[in-house]
Amino acid sequence: MLLLLPACGLHAQALHGTVLHDSLTTPMPFASVGVRNKPFGTVTDAQGRFSFPDSPELTSQDTVVVSCVGYWPVRVPLPALRQQHAALMKLRPRAQALREVTVRHRQLRPEVLGHSGKSGMARWGISSMSQDSTGPRDMRGREFGTFLRPARSCYVDSFNVYIESNPFRAVRFRLMLYAVRDGKPATALLPDDVQFVVRDQRTGWISVDLRSYNLQLEKKQPVALALQWLDNDTPSAERWFFGIPAVFPAPLHRVFSRNKSQAQWTTFPMQPSMYLKVQSWQE
Repeated sequence: MLLLLPACGLHAQALHGTVLHDSLTTPMPFASVGVRNKPFGTVTDAQGRFSFPDSPELTSQDTVVVSCVGYWPVRVPLPALRQQHAALMKLRPRAQALREVTVRHRQLRPEVLGHSGKSGMARWGISSMSQDSTGPRDMRGREFGTFLRPARSCYVDSFNVYIESNPFRAVRFRLMLYAVRDGKPATALLPDDVQFVVRDQRTGWISVDLRSYNLQLEKKQPVALALQWLDNDTPSAERWFFGIPAVFPAPLHRVFSRNKSQAQWTTFPMQPSMYLKVQSWQE
């Protein structure tokens, strides 16, 4: 069994801050906070607050990036964050061009884009065994996904992922869709922040309806489909495991992962139980 688990060190000090909407009055929950090109960071809580361990690996040249879908990112030099007990950051809304509403013509065929199987030798997730003296490792901000390339132009109906094991009463995810550049995820394609919560230790196929977003993928356009882990409760059981299965090895397919929102991407020859339901039009 292959486990893709985050690496996180133990440090006495922490970096703190609060992220607000540009109005200065409303907190920004579940915004991504990460150190550019390094595996350090977290996600803000429901009150817009964040805290993550400082590290000797972080230098005065590093930059902390705060971001959220639909907002301009904020960049803060690491020394400035270290000097403030609780830094205050504001995210300004990014103006979005209105999406065209396209009437779906009749020559459409339902298809699956991705892997609809629910078994495999590998797993992506976290377990009670992956912890240090401070407790379970922090999954917040971690991303995992797969590369897709539609054979025909299509509309996206839904996102689907298979959860094999789940000890949590609630796990919150953000759905991400990226354009691909140089074999890695690049520009975010979703104009809206798509979040969903898996409740009550639910397992099996989880589906998220995306028809209202009017997403269209072009023929042969490579895209990267990902989940970002935002939040979770603490399992009551002493031994537990959360996992999404994946076929391994899968030489013709690749998955990608990063520990935090600004870390470097890594790829593996795997194919996870994750797919899009689409309506492809005939040429």
